Amino acid sequence: MEKLFHYTSVSGFEGITNSKTLRFTKSDFLNDPTDCSLFINLIQKYLKDNEAVLEDIFAKNQGDRLEEIKTIYNERGCDLVGYVDYIHRHISLYVMSLTCNQDAMNMWNYYGQGGFELAFSQEKLIQKLKHTLVSEKEYITGQRVIYTNSKSGVDDISMSSFENFILVNKDYDNVFKAHKDYIDNKSYYDATQLYSTNTLGKFIEIYLKSYIATLKYLLSKSEINADMQPEEIFEKVFNNVSNLNGYYYWKHDLSLYMIVLSALIKSDSYEYEDEYRIVYFEYNVSDIKTKKEEYITKHIMDGDFICPYVTFKSDYENLLCDTLLGITISPVTRNLPINNNRYLDTLKSYSSSKGLTKNIDFSKHTIRW
Repeated sequence: MEKLFHYTSVSGFEGITNSKTLRFTKSDFLNDPTDCSLFINLIQKYLKDNEAVLEDIFAKNQGDRLEEIKTIYNERGCDLVGYVDYIHRHISLYVMSLTCNQDAMNMWNYYGQGGFELAFSQEKLIQKLKHTLVSEKEYITGQRVIYTNSKSGVDDISMSSFENFILVNKDYDNVFKAHKDYIDNKSYYDATQLYSTNTLGKFIEIYLKSYIATLKYLLSKSEINADMQPEEIFEKVFNNVSNLNGYYYWKHDLSLYMIVLSALIKSDSYEYEDEYRIVYFEYNVSDIKTKKEEYITKHIMDGDFICPYVTFKSDYENLLCDTLLGITISPVTRNLPINNNRYLDTLKSYSSSKGLTKNIDFSKHTIRW
C-alpha cells in the first residue's frame, strides 16, 4: 500500500477536519504559473519541429475536400494547438497535491507553515473519491508528476507506458485499461499503438491524424465549413468525438489522455517536491457542470485573493477517516510556548472528537524557526 503525504497549515487542517471534506484547487490558482499548461507548448513545439508529419497526413487524405481541410486547419485557426487550447479553456482541472516525501524539511518549509503532514492511503483515497462521482463524464486521475522544462522537446520527457496511466469514473476503476482490453483483438494500428506507447511524439501524431480525420468527416456531413468560426468548429469536433463508443471509443480516449498529460506535466523547477497529484475534471465543454465551484480567501505574502475549488465528501461514509493513515506535527510547533506533551494530548483529543482515531506524533526534525 503506497502512502502519500499532504502538507497543510493549522487553518487548513482545521478546515479539513471540521468539514470532513477534501478540497481540490483549480489549476489556474496553483503556485506554479505554468501548471497544467506546459503540454500545449510541447505540442506546439513538436509540430513546428516536425512539419513533415502534418504534410504526410494531408498527403494521405487526398480527395475533393483536401483544400477545404487545409483552409480550415491552416487559415481559419483550427489547428490541433487551437483545439487543445479550446479544451483547456472549457474543461477545468482541479488538483489535490500530495507528495511521496515523508516528513521532508523542504516540504515543511514551503507548505507546512507550522501545520501538519497528513498521510493517506493512495489506493483507498482513489477508490473513495471514485464512489463520490455521479456523472459518467466525471473523471479522476492519480499519478506521479512528469517533470520537464519549457525548452525540452517531447523526446526529452521520460514517462511510463500510456497503459499505466490511471483514469477512473463512476463505472470503471481504470477507463483506459477497459477500452484497451476491448480493442486488443482488433487490428487497427493507431488504436492499438495508443495504449501501449510511451512516446509523447507518437501520441501527438496519432492525435493529429485523428483530429484531421474528424474534420474530414464533419466536412463530408456538411456539419462544418470554412466560413464557420473556430469556436463553432471546435465544438462540433468535441461533440462528435465525445459521442463515439464501442470500438471507436479509443478516439475519445485521445482527448482524455491529453487532459491527463496536461495535468501531470509540470516544470522541473518543482522536481524536489516529488509530487503525486490527484486530479478531477468533467469531460464536458458546457457551462453546466456536476460539481459547483466554491470559493475561499487565500492568504499569501503578497496579499489575499479569491481561490476557486471543488469539494469531495462522501454522504454514506467518512471519506477522511477511511483514507487517512496518520498525522505528523510540524517541527516548528515544538518551539511554541506550550508543553509539547500537553499539546500532543490535545491534538489526539481534537482528532478523536472528529472521528479520526489516527496515529499522531511530532516530526523527527528539529528547527529553531
